[in-house]
Amino acid sequence: MTALSDHLAATAELARSIAGADDAKFAVVYHSLANQVASLSEGDLGRNVAQVRDQLVAARQDNRRAAVGDDDDAEASVLFDRVYLENLSAAGESKAFIVGGEPTADFPECVAVGATNRWCCSGILVAPNVVVTAAHCIGACSSRVFFGTDVRFPKDGRIVNVSQSVKHPGYDKRVNDIAVLILSEPVTDVEPRKMAQAPPAVPSVRLAGYGNTDTAGRRGYGQRRRVDVPMASQDPRFGADPALEFVAGSPMLDRDSCTGDSGGPAYVWSGQEWLLAGVTSRATASSVRPCGDGGIYSRVDVHAAWVRSVPGGLW
Repeated sequence: MTALSDHLAATAELARSIAGADDAKFAVVYHSLANQVASLSEGDLGRNVAQVRDQLVAARQDNRRAAVGDDDDAEASVLFDRVYLENLSAAGESKAFIVGGEPTADFPECVAVGATNRWCCSGILVAPNVVVTAAHCIGACSSRVFFGTDVRFPKDGRIVNVSQSVKHPGYDKRVNDIAVLILSEPVTDVEPRKMAQAPPAVPSVRLAGYGNTDTAGRRGYGQRRRVDVPMASQDPRFGADPALEFVAGSPMLDRDSCTGDSGGPAYVWSGQEWLLAGVTSRATASSVRPCGDGGIYSRVDVHAAWVRSVPGGLW
């Protein structure tokens, strides 16, 4: 267990003591405290001092109090979703829950996807020569994949070229945001991830990817990270099609899938192993930032047959 995980477990206890039985208030308090704890745990002293100074200046400039629900559109956010709140409350008190967007050597089948001169998406090996990614990555960002923990150190990993890329025929810029990459050669030293055969019926999913680490979606791409996110309901205001997609929120507002995680995996724990349940697609319709306000994931169970049908795969 990491020090950050220990700190966040204590943060959940403090948030619950402040919020009492009010789950909506718990979510707001926990998000606020957890972001500060994570920042202090991960940052250097100079940056932390500067951050506190900036917050004090902002507090002097605007001392108005904000009440939960003051914004007419607030309840359209994942943050106020009943299912999300229940799952967040349980997760925040679980020491097995990963909430910090930690670098990881786990999930070696999670790959970076890119063009000849840059890396820009993520993907998952599901057969020796088949990688699943997001359809919106195809074209400008789908000529090669990287197996390894950090694209900034290519000698520590392996690059494999893509011989064919195929978007789902039903992709329309939103739903069916899934694609198949046929590799130029089979990868025999990495075990492909099994695809789930049913929709996720769990309180949380585990995300992995190489995406950006700031909420503006501009910085930090390159290192494989993992994070657990609570499942949300299928409220249509989130912008997902429940027959094809699911929604998951972020356990902290600054810890979520982000730009560059597109096409990356959302795993569910079956009780014995991690299964690929979703492919990272886009932010929720209610998001106010590029990253950090919850995401939409293409369901793998409804697309698995199509993935296997793409010519050239070694199954």
